[in-house]
Amino acid sequence: MTQRMPPNLSQQDSSLQNCLVLLRAVWQREYEQVYKILRELPWSEPLKQVVNSFETHFQEKTLKEVSGAYEAIRPAAAASYLGLDPDLAEKGDPAIIQKFTARGWTWDENTMLLRPKPIPTALETDGDLQNGLDQIMALIGKHAA
Repeated sequence: MTQRMPPNLSQQDSSLQNCLVLLRAVWQREYEQVYKILRELPWSEPLKQVVNSFETHFQEKTLKEVSGAYEAIRPAAAASYLGLDPDLAEKGDPAIIQKFTARGWTWDENTMLLRPKPIPTALETDGDLQNGLDQIMALIGKHAA
């Protein structure tokens, strides 16, 4: 779709340029870059609500993927997936740790690891195909990198 877009259209509209940059970062799974684009690029007033909504959606989706891909994860890595400060997370910042524990994750102070809350597989739920596809994509992404 982006290849068929008239070049002059994308060159003249800064919001469209931002969207294309965002699309590329999401496609390439550059998590930190996605949050930087969402938070730092200028967005027009009508798009700001959509951008904020997408950030929330992206965090939720990423949290599910990380929960399915890891049994344990360092706080800095988990924080970077969700657009949080990895340096503060690595120091065990209570506010950041609480963001994960509020979602059912556990914090092991001895090993300094977060343990994601297990997510039921598609077969254990109502057979939701999308949930199963999300898990497969998370595993492919984990092993491909």
